[in-house]
Amino acid sequence: MKKGLLLLADGFEQTEAIATHDILLRSHGIEVLPVSISSSYEVTSSMGLKIEVPARLMDIKDVLSYDFIVLPGGKVGVDNLGASALVRQTITKFHDAGKVIGAICAAPSILGEMGYLDGKHFTCFPGFQQGNGIYENTGSVIDGNLVTGHSMAYSIPFAENLVRVLVGESGVERLKGGAYGI
Repeated sequence: MKKGLLLLADGFEQTEAIATHDILLRSHGIEVLPVSISSSYEVTSSMGLKIEVPARLMDIKDVLSYDFIVLPGGKVGVDNLGASALVRQTITKFHDAGKVIGAICAAPSILGEMGYLDGKHFTCFPGFQQGNGIYENTGSVIDGNLVTGHSMAYSIPFAENLVRVLVGESGVERLKGGAYGI
């Protein structure tokens, strides 16, 4: 079973985080652990929803024992993610190890600032393009181990693409019953 980390900072976009978490779990082949990037176990979304998470990034001894990370958007959340040295170190470790990195909405801008979008196809919320990547104005883009999403409205296609990259089409097929009632 694949397992990953959902990195949450105060100001995160709640639909992007919660829908992605839900879809990944519904694949029946992926575990996802929501983690706070701060010293608190409570994280507040951009819309004021307070959630308690089971773990903090600072307490995870071996982040590379996980298969992927997800960075949700939300302008304030992305600013907080990008300002965290620990988050940037984690992104670098995943990038250097060739592991899957998912980023949606404004969050791909962090990857662009770090040079990890250079030469890559990606999408993000308009105006947050950073780096020397190839921007596509579409719902979600896969380029190798990088999965990006355009905005909150594309949270489900973004999460489906993460499933596609992590466990293949069989994982996406398993979503049909629980997510779509098909």
